[in-house]
Amino acid sequence: MKNINRLFLISLFSITALSSCKTECDHKDHSVDDSRPSNAITYNEMAGMFHQYDIGQKRVLDNYRKEFTNDKIDTIESISHFYELDQLKQYIAYLEKISKEKDIKLTGVRIFSAAYPQKHRDASKRGRQTLIFMPTAKIGDKNDVAFEPLYSEKGTPIKFTEFLHKFSSKETKQVMRASFFPSFSPQEDMESSGTNRFEPMPPF
Repeated sequence: MKNINRLFLISLFSITALSSCKTECDHKDHSVDDSRPSNAITYNEMAGMFHQYDIGQKRVLDNYRKEFTNDKIDTIESISHFYELDQLKQYIAYLEKISKEKDIKLTGVRIFSAAYPQKHRDASKRGRQTLIFMPTAKIGDKNDVAFEPLYSEKGTPIKFTEFLHKFSSKETKQVMRASFFPSFSPQEDMESSGTNRFEPMPPF
């Protein structure tokens, strides 16, 4: 089911990206292809994917939530996430703007699986799975590398992991990379071009 969520969101991003342009943009073609997307699926495919998720990953996630969280009542993991259409459009418009300012072509959005920390301020989200969106650009011979337009140089996209690793805890056992900024301190926070702010939906 998590894969279905990803497919739906990716399709939605592809569609809304074409309609996020404002009157002052310089796109030559403002038309939107409203034909059925090539990555759309049938209900038979969907049912098979839901079933495989229910007998596979969902069981593991439900067991994790039941055994390793303090929530003894709500032991079912999230199965979907809600994002308002206007928020999606605004996010894509924002990515287009900041990428254009850096002369970097925005190629898409990569969606990462994650989970809210156990000490999250919203108790209802603690430990629940979620998704994090990051913009992508061409780096090397790959066209779908997640990058950070906020801190990239003109025409040179920098992988977002260069910044993420600075905030990785010791528990992740990841090597902390050298900072791009001599004055950077791990205690300081940094804005990112990523987004989350989902409303998780457990089964009814």
